[in-house]
Amino acid sequence: MSAAATLPVTPPFNFGLTLAFLNGFPPMQGEQGTGGELRKATRLAGQTVGFVVRAADGELDVTLHPERTLDAGQVQALHERIAFFLGTDVELDAFYALAEKDTALRPVLRDIYGFHQPRFLTPFEAACWAILTQRQPLAQARHMKLALADAHGGAWDGLPAFPEPADLAELNAAAFQALVPNERKARALHAVTRAFQGVSTADLAAAPYGEVREWLLGIHGIGEWSALFVLLRGLGRTERKDLSPDSPLMKELLRAARPVYGELTPQDLLTIADGYGEQRGQWAISLRSRAALVPHEERVA
Repeated sequence: MSAAATLPVTPPFNFGLTLAFLNGFPPMQGEQGTGGELRKATRLAGQTVGFVVRAADGELDVTLHPERTLDAGQVQALHERIAFFLGTDVELDAFYALAEKDTALRPVLRDIYGFHQPRFLTPFEAACWAILTQRQPLAQARHMKLALADAHGGAWDGLPAFPEPADLAELNAAAFQALVPNERKARALHAVTRAFQGVSTADLAAAPYGEVREWLLGIHGIGEWSALFVLLRGLGRTERKDLSPDSPLMKELLRAARPVYGELTPQDLLTIADGYGEQRGQWAISLRSRAALVPHEERVA
């Protein structure tokens, strides 16, 4: 049983770059097929739904593979989730207009032109990943994530589907610890699951940035870095970039900027970022994504 539809995209949109990014994105390695098309699975209303996405004449063809018949509202919810996951509606023109004046970044943009950064399928999954990776090697975090999917999510065509909050609603902290053998992480996962019950992605994407940030910080186990991670990777909220000189994000951006701009001080980086105004979030995405999309090229100013 399958259902096909077409998703519009905001051009420019290079689906090949999307696949390349997902293929190397550590939180999702092994969770999708990216050989010319995207094959992935998700959870909705107690069932696992596989989906296949292909590029088609400036749009995306999507085919759903549910376990049971979907009603019209569920089909719409899945299409919206997939479109949000792929960032199909992100406007890039304003950023590109500013970047054309940036002689160091301009060559990079030729290689990643049309790249829309994918997000997590749900902000809940992003929050869980943020907790799992705290003081934890990536390989172990992935193992814990797959343990949650195996026990309380599902799979389609051998691809895991991460649980929704409702799939984990009956678990207490001890039950989480049986799956994730770390008491601190188990308590945090329990708190995140309770917090996200009944909270929609659309509401979090539309609410004022500061309110969402404060709500996230009020959840046990979510600190400054984890909240920023959920805002960026789970919700695509790029409108604010709080770059204090000693923040982890500043250190990460300095590393990402080095092959493009050469050695920079934190103040140098802030000066460049300020030149992008409201597009500084998209500028940061381009810097951080460059290595994944153009892994064999290094440009030093």
